[in-house]
Amino acid sequence: MGRELSTQIVVESEPSNSGGVMAIQLALEVLESLAKHDSVGVTELSRARGSTKARVYRHLRTLVDNGYAVQDLGSERYSAGPRLVALSRVASLTPFESVVRLARPAMMRLRDDTGHSVNLSLVYGETVAIVETLQGNALIGVVMRTHTSMPLHSTAAGKLLLADWLANGIALPDRPYERFTNHTITDTVVLRRELYKVQEQGWAGAPEETVLGVNAVSAPIRDHHGDVIAMLSIMSSIQFIPRIAPRELVDAIKCTAHEISRALIL
Repeated sequence: MGRELSTQIVVESEPSNSGGVMAIQLALEVLESLAKHDSVGVTELSRARGSTKARVYRHLRTLVDNGYAVQDLGSERYSAGPRLVALSRVASLTPFESVVRLARPAMMRLRDDTGHSVNLSLVYGETVAIVETLQGNALIGVVMRTHTSMPLHSTAAGKLLLADWLANGIALPDRPYERFTNHTITDTVVLRRELYKVQEQGWAGAPEETVLGVNAVSAPIRDHHGDVIAMLSIMSSIQFIPRIAPRELVDAIKCTAHEISRALIL
């Protein structure tokens, strides 16, 4: 008898006037109930949602089959499944944690493929700071301090933010630009020309512009609006990343930054 009832419930069709939107709405409401309560039953869900027990049961079984719900052992009640729990954990992450979590595997591959130190920087208003760094395999490595604002005009990551400002009609900072080395760009006209070049090529370099003997190449990570929210950079001695960065190195970092951008959007 129970098997026949179960079969009838599974094959029952939606009323013709319900539409797919109503079915999705009910599924979302069931998910919300699972997330908010230790366990829920078919009868109480159907009453609370104004739906039939058969329809609620069918949605619950679909969620069970896909790991978003589990049926409590020895009862007819349901609880949040492992996939729903995992989804709630991801949703509770801060933007910082989300970007770092998604970027770390790609950063590790880039570090292993190139051998150079790899940095992930995030945009904080009008500043940029490194939040994650993976040291390269060179005998003498280059390491930057994390969670410290970097100069925008003399770092590869900072130039990406300035170039994004120009693209969005935001004026460059109206202040003297500090000279760190003889290669630092301090003239506004020259800097603006450099930033237009960054826009066109889709990446930025800063050979010996902050520290002599050190070069960095950076590519932007964008959100679903197309805004630059983070930067992926590789950094090493000028001996290993020359002033004119090799095309294969530039392509590798641009491809990896694009991969992280897509992961953030999907």
